[in-house]
Amino acid sequence: MAPSDTVSIREPLDPELIKQTLTSPPFYEIEGLINVRSLPLPNPASAQSKRGLILRSGEPNGMTDDGKRKLLDLGIKRVFDLRSLKEVQRLSKDEIFIIPGVEIVSVPALVISKSDQMGTTFQNFECGTDEPFMQSYSDILNEGTASYRTIFEFLRDHLSSGDGCLIHCTAGKDRTGVASMLILDLIGVADEEIVKDYALTRIGLETSRGSLIARFQHLLDDPNSRLGAENAFSSRVSVMQAFLKVLRQSYGGAEGYLKDRIGFPDEDISKIRESLLGTGRPSPL
Repeated sequence: MAPSDTVSIREPLDPELIKQTLTSPPFYEIEGLINVRSLPLPNPASAQSKRGLILRSGEPNGMTDDGKRKLLDLGIKRVFDLRSLKEVQRLSKDEIFIIPGVEIVSVPALVISKSDQMGTTFQNFECGTDEPFMQSYSDILNEGTASYRTIFEFLRDHLSSGDGCLIHCTAGKDRTGVASMLILDLIGVADEEIVKDYALTRIGLETSRGSLIARFQHLLDDPNSRLGAENAFSSRVSVMQAFLKVLRQSYGGAEGYLKDRIGFPDEDISKIRESLLGTGRPSPL
């Protein structure tokens, strides 16, 4: 059987694999929320740590009231939405998404103009290689500095008080995957764990695979965009392995990105690390 990360979004995964994986850590069962799991931070059960939970997921618009209550019960105080305003408006149809007790913050990581077409975007991925992801993820880092600064400010100021957050985009794969990569690389999580976290998205999306295919059916059936769309939906191990090299060579790793591109001083970076490792003290607010 092929590794799950190499299976096309058009093809189903082994149901037993899905059942076993989605009902076990790091995945969480939150009604109406897709591809939701915690980041593989060190010492998750440390009695000395009051660190809040960091979750990553796909779009939350389908969450039920029970799902929203579960999110609140988990200590999630803030939701960071990395989608563009165009994406949000297309999906929400002017309905305001609210989770009582949780602050929802729009932090678009990419500028998407009205003239952008998904078919054109998918055509960039037609080659089937990892290279288009290198450009796409670099664009996310370059355009998303303000967005990622907002997220890391929360991690610096609130995580050690026990407040948790949810970071999401549409599928919870690319913009969210870049955010997760930065967080994990900053605290020295092994590359194999960062790569595994990224590749789990293929499994995490399986329960919503039908609705995703339906949404993009016209592109997946179009011979001019089919191969590109299938590649763009993938979360292959090789992609994150390659982009970790780009992160270090072009940005100086997560620390270099936070310092040189976002503008965090060394003191703030140390505070963020302490919060993520569960060794930081709550900031006086």
